[in-house]
Amino acid sequence: MWFKLPVCHRHLYLKGKAEQMFLGEFSHTLDDKGRITIPAKLRAGFASGLVITRGFEPCLMIYPVETFRVLEQKAHSLSLTNPANRSIFRLLFGGASDATLDNLGRVVVPEYLRTFAGLQTQVAVVGAGQYLEVWDVQK
Repeated sequence: MWFKLPVCHRHLYLKGKAEQMFLGEFSHTLDDKGRITIPAKLRAGFASGLVITRGFEPCLMIYPVETFRVLEQKAHSLSLTNPANRSIFRLLFGGASDATLDNLGRVVVPEYLRTFAGLQTQVAVVGAGQYLEVWDVQK
């Protein structure tokens, strides 16, 4: 079955189930408790929870928990004997933290992840298709 979804909700035409596509760039502030606000129009994609992990550059990646599970299944089909594959496993899974949004759409970013990405006060939340990236605006 195909779903035809409205463009205003930033969805794709997908076979099977509907998934949100994350688009755009948003400026936000990291508060004194280490929380960032997920833009209101993107929050529905994280209703079941989310996973924050290290990015490939000095940034963070935020995945809907369902998308991260698919990524995990695909990653574990790779050979463990390949050192590059093991590095990817450590990057994605070793630094991962599961979380949920609070009633105001905020998520706590663990200190070790804030340090990895060099997040200070002003951050950019960037849509990257199936996930979000979080960058310090100075980088």
